[in-house]
Amino acid sequence: MTERPVNKLNELYKEFLAGRIDRRALMLRASQIGLSSAGLAMFMRGVPATAQDATPEASPAAVSPVGGFKSLTREEYRAMLAEDYPFTAEEQAAGGTLILGSTSSSNLTTVNAFFANNFPTQDICYLMYESLWGIYPNPARNSELSQNGQLFVPGLADWFEIDEAGTQYTFHINENATFHDGTPVTGADASRVFAAQANTTTGSSYTSQFLATVAAWEAVDEKTFRFWTIQPFPQIVTFPNIAAPILPLSVWDGIPFDQWQTDPGSRGTDPSRVIGSGPFKFVEINEGEGTTTLERNGDYWDTVPAVERIIFQVWPDDTAVTEALRSGDLDMLMDPVQPADVESLQEQEDLEVEIYESYQFGFFGYNLDPEKTPLFQDVEVRQALIHALDRQALVDSVLFGYGEVANGTQPTLSEAYAPDQITTVYDYDVDRAKELLESAGWVEGSDGIREKDGVKLSFEIMYGAAATNDQVASAAQDFWREVGVDATPLSVDFDTVLIPAITETFDFQMVMLSLDWTSPSGDQSAMFGANSYGAGFNFMKYSNPAYDEANNNANATTDLQERFDYLVEASNIVNDDAPLIINWFRSDRTGYNTRMVNFTPVSGALLWSIPWVTIAE
Repeated sequence: MTERPVNKLNELYKEFLAGRIDRRALMLRASQIGLSSAGLAMFMRGVPATAQDATPEASPAAVSPVGGFKSLTREEYRAMLAEDYPFTAEEQAAGGTLILGSTSSSNLTTVNAFFANNFPTQDICYLMYESLWGIYPNPARNSELSQNGQLFVPGLADWFEIDEAGTQYTFHINENATFHDGTPVTGADASRVFAAQANTTTGSSYTSQFLATVAAWEAVDEKTFRFWTIQPFPQIVTFPNIAAPILPLSVWDGIPFDQWQTDPGSRGTDPSRVIGSGPFKFVEINEGEGTTTLERNGDYWDTVPAVERIIFQVWPDDTAVTEALRSGDLDMLMDPVQPADVESLQEQEDLEVEIYESYQFGFFGYNLDPEKTPLFQDVEVRQALIHALDRQALVDSVLFGYGEVANGTQPTLSEAYAPDQITTVYDYDVDRAKELLESAGWVEGSDGIREKDGVKLSFEIMYGAAATNDQVASAAQDFWREVGVDATPLSVDFDTVLIPAITETFDFQMVMLSLDWTSPSGDQSAMFGANSYGAGFNFMKYSNPAYDEANNNANATTDLQERFDYLVEASNIVNDDAPLIINWFRSDRTGYNTRMVNFTPVSGALLWSIPWVTIAE
């Protein structure tokens, strides 16, 4: 495996701290490993004159974000952003309405970012809500300047710091930051959100991870917030930008945690309670028209957006939403453009389709709870079903090549993406699939369907209604029928049937989904950790102590190579256990009208540039 530049930087910095090279030699050798001039300047910014003068103020490129780390300041962040995206330094002309579209299988499930755990709910909610800090939107810059592909940048906090022990995080909230109702954003607001995240009755998908990571928290004063982790934890991404959007005490103080999810402020039935601090404010949900409307926050404490109004509109199916984009009735398609439509849309003069790597993968998930179904208890059965799928054919025919066959569990943008280090490769091999099924005791019956102890190897594939999903499920049905397995596609409503099945009742046999990790972090415990069942994305009820140990070790170490090795080990454990079938790692395909000037989609932060977008007439 080729060693990453950030790993080389880390080793160089260790040599400097040990006194084996001086600052001049460090700068010379750092310049020879492929950093841009901006990257080199950023790296050297945190390097003291001598090793003896070393202080905790090393840059993100020099050390992992633990043990004496100080983040970028807001001024540094803005300068970097303006360099990469010059439009962010310009004042934009205000006016106009943007219409963003998606299909009915991707409707909003909440208007409270605290409970946003799916696409496109997260993207829309984070136009209204903010966290203390976030990740830089340029993936290339993240890889260049950070150890783990995550360059932390200011959010509501102008900057943050970590103590020498690597367990105390202190955030300095912007003095001018206010909520939509005019109340200031304070440390007390953050403290209340942390308390909600720690309470198992609140209903968050991230509580189990939170409790396994965060030890305590406090509002130091009005504009300072602090929390402590159980151990040094370099991967702190999950909590700021997903699990801890800051909500106002003016709305949520005194509301019991077990009522937050059903509160009108989460459902949108009382707009006066939908209060964030972001660049856009909630107006209304119109269920009859399938729209959610936001308006510009003219009093926004940071960069006031140019666009006056945003309408998120639900369309009945992929064909309808694509035709709306073609005709100009839609400015941007939030769902990935259907692969078959990419070329024709790109040929249209007023449209653009951006294609870029993503964190998303498509998969079949087994129900491993024996009380729900006994069919998938044997790992040989699970592995056989993978071998029986021609996943390359699926990538070619369904994605039109906009993706790659998954090898391991880590998506292509993950810091732990290492297909060459995955020990078990599931090639398309019908003979191997049959061999595994025979070994597990499943033999063909008179009707060609395998059975064992009088039970047929027959199950339903539940998935959200969509043409692409129909295509994948039908192909899987044919592939599995060839090895004597009877799989029946079951198309259901995503919001009213599928979501409750994987979060409440767990009444399913196999489910087909796509998941977007939204960050380069290789920590996948929200899906594979034993403590995530029923509270995270581990709807399969998968558990392996060896996985938990490897993942925990990865999160505890500050050594980059050790972390990488532990994450690869964790991925191999899951890959061998096969609690799911990852079909592909998908490329994103974002279609939009070119009248959206300055729009720049990024995987995991699709709408980050919306505040700078103007509408060309």
